[in-house]
Amino acid sequence: MNKQLFRLLPILVLSLAGLQVHALPGETALPGKTCDTLLLAGFNDFHGSFQEEKDIPGAARLAGSILHLQHTRPNVIVLAGGDNYSGGYFPRLTGGKPLKELFDCMGVAFSAIGNHEFDWGIEAMRERLEWGDTRYLAANIFSDSLLRARPSWARPYAILRKELRNGTSARIAFIGLTTQETKTAAMPAIVKDLYFADPAKTAMEVRKALEDSADLFILLTHIGTHMEGDSVVFDEPCARSLSSIPGIDGIFTGHSHKEVCGTHNGIPVLQARNYGRKIACMRFELCQEGNGRISKRFLDANLSTPGKEKAPSIDSLVKRYLDDPEYAFNEILCQNSVPGLDPEAPVPGTGFTPIGALVTQAYQDCYRRLAGNETGAETGTPRKVIGVCNLGAIRAAMPQGPVTRLQAGNILPFGGELKAFRLSGKQLLQLLQDGLDCPAGWLQYHDLKIEVRNGKIERAFYADPSGIREIKDEDPYTVVTENFLSSGGDGYDKKLFLEPDPAFSSVPASLRNPTDVFIGYLQQLGRIRPEDLRTPAFKAL
Repeated sequence: MNKQLFRLLPILVLSLAGLQVHALPGETALPGKTCDTLLLAGFNDFHGSFQEEKDIPGAARLAGSILHLQHTRPNVIVLAGGDNYSGGYFPRLTGGKPLKELFDCMGVAFSAIGNHEFDWGIEAMRERLEWGDTRYLAANIFSDSLLRARPSWARPYAILRKELRNGTSARIAFIGLTTQETKTAAMPAIVKDLYFADPAKTAMEVRKALEDSADLFILLTHIGTHMEGDSVVFDEPCARSLSSIPGIDGIFTGHSHKEVCGTHNGIPVLQARNYGRKIACMRFELCQEGNGRISKRFLDANLSTPGKEKAPSIDSLVKRYLDDPEYAFNEILCQNSVPGLDPEAPVPGTGFTPIGALVTQAYQDCYRRLAGNETGAETGTPRKVIGVCNLGAIRAAMPQGPVTRLQAGNILPFGGELKAFRLSGKQLLQLLQDGLDCPAGWLQYHDLKIEVRNGKIERAFYADPSGIREIKDEDPYTVVTENFLSSGGDGYDKKLFLEPDPAFSSVPASLRNPTDVFIGYLQQLGRIRPEDLRTPAFKAL
């Protein structure tokens, strides 16, 4: 189906065994040929969302819907778009389990490698890439700067044979691609020896090498896309020519957590949001010609919402983990009386979020409890302590009412290590400006007021119970943040973080885990009230 049909044909809303399907109508099969249909069903950015909560269906419902497709449609191939097991509190405590059982249940054939596959280090990733029968694909990850060698775990492509109704085989090639943003979206120290090549150039080379090896070519990518009206847009400029590669028949994307269903240069492009909320289906017709040649034709595509039916084996497995007293997932930590504590709900006109202020206040509190308020040797005055974090570290909203350990852990799930650094006022102002300019979202902090003209900070103020003080170049500050940000994550300047605060560095690392610190802070508060949220003030001049 071409781009015009995507734009002009109405969207049908169907119900298939509880699946809410937003579909584009299919074309009729060509007469006089031996034909079959092939359905590619994909999901992406699952992030270990095994538990069902609000609009997150959970592993059991996702598996139930995939199994329904397999039982009711011919020739279904299940695909994953990367970021499979890391990104939630449940997988962090369980080590990513039960991903193997889930993928085996659904028969996930291939997966892209996402940036969050690297969260726990390459050795941990290598182990998990071998779980079950799923094969992970990444053509543009190399282990040398000359782009001649790939790591053993980075298979560039795979070819799957499918039997057609007349007994002959169709060959489907899947080429895996990973976002170049992994260099800063993953912990920089983990991926420092890897090279993430231009995805379009790499895919072109692989496709050319496979010229006569397959009948259908699919790009399975962890690369961001979004919709602008009826048009698909690739977030990374280097990826925008993927759809122009000769012979590519379809593209699955991920990373940006968007609902994408459309075409780019006439090639179907899909993305199924995140956390198992959607299933992206792409359907092709494969025909056996009289001369033995396989012809192909794109039929239709849709995004469906998983239904209510659950896969019993996965449901019981997840419940066993959730009820395990070892993890205490159901423990009530505090009561929240503030609505809208959501990382995707900033204060209007700004990129600051109240949940971001709460998280970074926990960092400040951790420093003060474990290290005290250090005096600045340069001026003899107490250093002001401020917690900061990148917006991407905050992954979930806080519900009103009782907040469980699992819900709190899902807000800040990645763990890691809090570190404290001595910064001058000049360095702090540079960090704050970098935080406004960061393409991944504004830097989150608390207790500050900034005045901005044409996107540039003119003045900034620190406010605490002792009063309001303008930040001056020579003032001493202590900044508390995650090791992800201080090591250059999300593109922040690691040269700002060269002077560790010795009072905090001497605290055992086990007491400086950001997730555990946040959970402990909520327990300490007991009840979250509006006055507990010291969200930064923003003034445009």
